[in-house]
Amino acid sequence: MSHEDDYRSVSNGRYYRKRESSWVENHRRPSSRRYGSRHLYNSSNYRHRHEKYSRYRSRSFSRTNSSRRYRKHRGSPHRRRHHHSSRKSSLSDTYYRRGRRYSSHRRRSHRSYRKYSGDRYRKDSSHRRRRRSSDRYYEKRRSHRKRSHDKRPKSPTDEIIHFKWERGMNLSDYVVLNKVSDGTFGRVLLCEREGKEFAVKVVRDVEKYTQSAKIEADILLDIKKSDLNAESHCVVLHDNFMYRNRNMCLVFENLGPSLYDFLEKNDFKGFFIADIQKMAYQLLKGLSFLRKKRLIHTDIKPENILLVSGKNDFIEVPFPRSATGMMTKRPATSDIKLIDFGSAIYEDEYHSSIINTRQYRAPEVILDVGWSYSSDLWSLGCTLMELYTGNLLFRTHSHMEHLAMMEKIIGPFPDNMIVSARKSHGKDYVAADSPKLNWPDGAKSKSSIYRVDECRPLLDLVKPEHRVFGEFIRYILNLDPSKRPTPEEAMEHQFFMLKLPEN
Repeated sequence: MSHEDDYRSVSNGRYYRKRESSWVENHRRPSSRRYGSRHLYNSSNYRHRHEKYSRYRSRSFSRTNSSRRYRKHRGSPHRRRHHHSSRKSSLSDTYYRRGRRYSSHRRRSHRSYRKYSGDRYRKDSSHRRRRRSSDRYYEKRRSHRKRSHDKRPKSPTDEIIHFKWERGMNLSDYVVLNKVSDGTFGRVLLCEREGKEFAVKVVRDVEKYTQSAKIEADILLDIKKSDLNAESHCVVLHDNFMYRNRNMCLVFENLGPSLYDFLEKNDFKGFFIADIQKMAYQLLKGLSFLRKKRLIHTDIKPENILLVSGKNDFIEVPFPRSATGMMTKRPATSDIKLIDFGSAIYEDEYHSSIINTRQYRAPEVILDVGWSYSSDLWSLGCTLMELYTGNLLFRTHSHMEHLAMMEKIIGPFPDNMIVSARKSHGKDYVAADSPKLNWPDGAKSKSSIYRVDECRPLLDLVKPEHRVFGEFIRYILNLDPSKRPTPEEAMEHQFFMLKLPEN
């Protein structure tokens, strides 16, 4: 018998040694249609172990005469463990022991693979990265995203340690019933006193949050004294106290969910245009009241506007802006209250350079050309548009991209703002030789340019039958703060003269 007969190939791809009646290889050859002949022995462990017996080792090996090919280890008792010298176990060995087969040229670098699942790796490829920067990515993550604030170095106070509560415990004269929500500032608890329910904000035991809570309490008490006819549409502060000399507690009237929470639970379908009209009028009245008090809220957004009706007080009706007639939730009433005055300031106080959550930040704040009451009106316009569409008007996380989106959606910046920005910290966002933005030269990436190019003009975002609403938003979203209307002027717009159908 020749050496060539010692190892014969069986039809299923196994190699059998007739003299010892033992299997040298105990794995079926993969289908060449799926893997190809070069994909047969993919594990490095497998190659080290059986490279002397495989006909698919390499081209040069395949051309070797069969009698020379197996001469060295034909009678060796160590032929099946010659690879166990000092070689360390690799990632391929682990997967080989699980019965997986992987091609070395398909694996490439383990760094480029994020997760192993099933019979192959999932690669974080370029098309997935492009998709992440598209509008679809923002819309998909809209329900569980956090609002973007400016990043700053972490401090020991960034570790959130909330107040520990128990049902039935006493907070001064208030009995804790349940938890309402958590935030960076602290925790809101539902409490009861003399048969009435209150929302108690228990501030974290951190100096900066305690000071902010004291400022908020002073401002709200000032508003309460002046608002005898309940025209401010601001939340009512009933009491405030220190709990065990550690946690500042603010006692508010018990209200319903925020507009953002209602949007989230309603799959971001947007509010009815009639409800938006009523909410907008109330918010403008509130801003007018604050303006008379020389107060600037500085943080108007859906999270800081609460419905007066409870979270279970809603009706389910067909959504009018849907072609398929899908059902949507609608609040029982459109009454709202403005909350969170922790960052509010008086006009004669020091103005910090950065205010607002980024997506609601006015252009004069970004360009550092000075801001005042009109910045609240800009935030209101962004908020109302979000209530209409269910999505952010400016989906961005950088100043340069934000300004470019403003120009694409609203229109070009006035020359006087560009000139003023050159003399401030906003000089990085404007061109040095012409009165325009530094775009697209100032873009951080191609995906940023792509996001700006996908933006549509403001009036294209509203339905033709709601064009008056679009014109109202365009009216209050004036890029020039000096030409932006006051709340009193905005309340006289044609949009509030329309009798919109409730359905």
